[in-house]
Amino acid sequence: MLAAPTKARLMRELGSLAKDPPPGIAAYCPDSDITQIRAQISGPEGSPFEASKGGVFLLTVSIAGRYPFEPPRCRFITPLYHPNVDSGGRICLDTLKSPPAGSWSPAVGLPSLLLSIRSLMAEPNPDDALVPELADFYKRDLKGWEREARRRTALDATTDKLEKAESVLNGEVEQGEGAVAENGEGKDEAAVDAKTDGSAAGDTTKEGRPLEEKREENGREAKRTKC
Repeated sequence: MLAAPTKARLMRELGSLAKDPPPGIAAYCPDSDITQIRAQISGPEGSPFEASKGGVFLLTVSIAGRYPFEPPRCRFITPLYHPNVDSGGRICLDTLKSPPAGSWSPAVGLPSLLLSIRSLMAEPNPDDALVPELADFYKRDLKGWEREARRRTALDATTDKLEKAESVLNGEVEQGEGAVAENGEGKDEAAVDAKTDGSAAGDTTKEGRPLEEKREENGREAKRTKC
């Protein structure tokens, strides 16, 4: 249960998000639990995730009991082909980490935090990557990474898939219907696998390797990073 000052602050921030939302961001509580927030983030203009190309990304925000002295836990539900976001939707961003590892401060509010996440989408930080293989690809072949990011955005970040992901989080459909919960920390922290269009058993990477094999490798690499 939230302390009264924490609840009051959170209500103010949610009110601000509703009345004056940051550009490209719509945040809301799906039910009466104000500690479980969802945000729809439009892909930044000029990025491979651009909203005009269909890029709309679902994010969950879980408020910790010690907020604002502890940062919220944020995860992308919509898959994001990004060096700082892993296959489970976890995000490597200084603002999401407490000192000394990160730069979280009680002065940071939800509107500015969500803006920071959207800015990270437009400007990846390959030197603080969560997925080393994607960071290497980004550094080695930026145009190639952008092409693949655009392709995956067109497949994964559609309105239809966002609505399906919302339904899964709401418990309206079974997770087996094109969505898999990867994180057992609560329904709004479940990472929904929306890669149904590109994850058939016979799919391969550009290098000819099975996608499942490559994802497993990415997962092992991610565990070795500081994020």
